[in-house]
Amino acid sequence: MNMKRSIKIIIAAAALVIILAFIFNPFYWLMQPGQIIAQPELSSTEQQYFKELEKTYNCKSERFYYNYTKEGKDTLYKDYNKVPFEYYLSIDFPVDLVIQKDSLFNIAQHVKDVILNKNKNLKSVTIYRNYDTHEYLYDVTKDTLTEKKD
Repeated sequence: MNMKRSIKIIIAAAALVIILAFIFNPFYWLMQPGQIIAQPELSSTEQQYFKELEKTYNCKSERFYYNYTKEGKDTLYKDYNKVPFEYYLSIDFPVDLVIQKDSLFNIAQHVKDVILNKNKNLKSVTIYRNYDTHEYLYDVTKDTLTEKKD
C-alpha cells in the first residue's frame, strides 16, 4: 500500500514538473507569432477597378499594402496610409496574353491617381505580372511615376 502511494506521488510530481516546464518555457512563448494586422478590405473603387481588369484581361487581382519600420522590416500599421507605404498589386494574366509595358504603367497610374488619390505617403506601386515584377516609384513633388530599373 505504501509503495502504491509512493508511485502515485512520483507520477503526480512528474506530471506537475512537465506541465510547469511547458508553461514556464521561455522558448515556447518567444516562438509565438506576433499580432499580424490584416490587410484592409478592398475599397469600392478597388473592387470596381479589379472587376474592370478581370473583364478586360480575364485575370485575377490581389492587392497588398506594406509599411516598413526604421530597421527595414516589413509590417502593416493600422494607419497604413498615413505613413510611408508601398502598394503591391498581383495580377495573374492568362499565359498566352501579351500585355505591353504601357498598359502596366497605365494600371499603376490609375492606382496612384484614382484609387489612392495621389496620397503623399505613397512610395511606390509594384505590379506582379505572373512572374515579372514592375516597380514604379512615386515622386510626390513632381506627381510622377517612374519605372525602377534593376
